[in-house]
Amino acid sequence: MAAFGAKYIKFAPIKTEPATGMPTYDAPVTLGDLVKAELTINLASGEIYGDDRLVEKLEEFSSGSIAVEVVDMTDTVESTLFGSAYDESTGLVDNTSDNIPYGGLGYCKVLVRNGKKVYRAIFYPKTKASQGTDSANTKGSSITFASTPVSFTVHEPNDGDWRHRKVFDTEAEAKAWIDKMFKGTSV
Repeated sequence: MAAFGAKYIKFAPIKTEPATGMPTYDAPVTLGDLVKAELTINLASGEIYGDDRLVEKLEEFSSGSIAVEVVDMTDTVESTLFGSAYDESTGLVDNTSDNIPYGGLGYCKVLVRNGKKVYRAIFYPKTKASQGTDSANTKGSSITFASTPVSFTVHEPNDGDWRHRKVFDTEAEAKAWIDKMFKGTSV
């Protein structure tokens, strides 16, 4: 399997999180054109030794982090993602009391398997965004584009299912699956 593409990144704030099953979500927003999404999994681990040897070792998911980059993010999307106030007349305003919402995050990864292009849809039921660095560079003798970074922490939802993945033959099927995950209707 070779991965060579990423697209269709969406986020929706959690509306409710039942004790069992998937959370329910508000309407999803598209973050922008996806440049990259990179997952790092954090494991809690423990070992116990006895009789001068390792007797047990346990590793369990504790959280994850996803470093995302998009080409550009609109003010309305940033408002949804970070809990910032947005109004067309005043613009986007960040406040120390902003409440960054938990939400679902999904995107497609393009793969090649046995010479055929396939699409892996990935969905994280409970994430929380944090703002990345913001930098600006002056124009020089060449143009260098900069993307918009966002970091997400992946949390364990109440049912324990922290990530869902499914491979599809077509991009349309993968996108439809992600859309269904936000509605809690996919299997």
